[in-house]
Amino acid sequence: DEKWIVGEFNCSCVGISKCLAAYCQDHTPNACYTDIAKEDLYECERYAKILGQQAISMVGGPSFAPINVGSITRVAKDDLGLLSQPSKPKFFGALAQIYVRSQTFGGSDKSSNGHRYDSMPFANGMITSGMSCQLIHYVHEEHDKFFEVCKNFDFLIVRCNPGQIKADGGDQGKFDDSMRVLRKAGIQVWPSPDVMEFMGAKDALCKVATLNIGLEDTLAYYAVE
Repeated sequence: DEKWIVGEFNCSCVGISKCLAAYCQDHTPNACYTDIAKEDLYECERYAKILGQQAISMVGGPSFAPINVGSITRVAKDDLGLLSQPSKPKFFGALAQIYVRSQTFGGSDKSSNGHRYDSMPFANGMITSGMSCQLIHYVHEEHDKFFEVCKNFDFLIVRCNPGQIKADGGDQGKFDDSMRVLRKAGIQVWPSPDVMEFMGAKDALCKVATLNIGLEDTLAYYAVE
């Protein structure tokens, strides 16, 4: 007799909530991967491995070694918690992030080393499924170099929260258009810019308001009027 209600559609920044102990706040400025409780980390890794298994069924293209990313700026202080890359990965990929230089900790979703708080489980899920997954950061001044590097991957996991690229001085539209070019070239991009645009908006809740999973009094306002 239970009724479950969808409270949010947000395909752009769905995270692993059990990793929240790893993101920085004013009272935990040094939060990192090792702050996640062991029982929570076990669940994170179990979930991430499922993602890795799904990813490997979707990617199309061989790889033999991790990609050289030396041409773009290394932003993170370290890769604490990241597993070793496979010596002969079935496919190779990257997890793209954005560090907002004007914001405390690089953004409200960051650990003290500059990575997103749940980047390690996501990447490790790919690695334990036999794929490589390198952690990279988008720096808008290096836009062209960044996407030249990305052309060499089989897949990209995009973990840039809405508004963060603009907050760092970049152009979200330019970033999205370049991701669309990669998709047209056969590279998997998760989530794609179009999924984020059409499914990430809060008005998705309005569209399911009359379904069993929705609430009929859900409304969206786009102007004061």
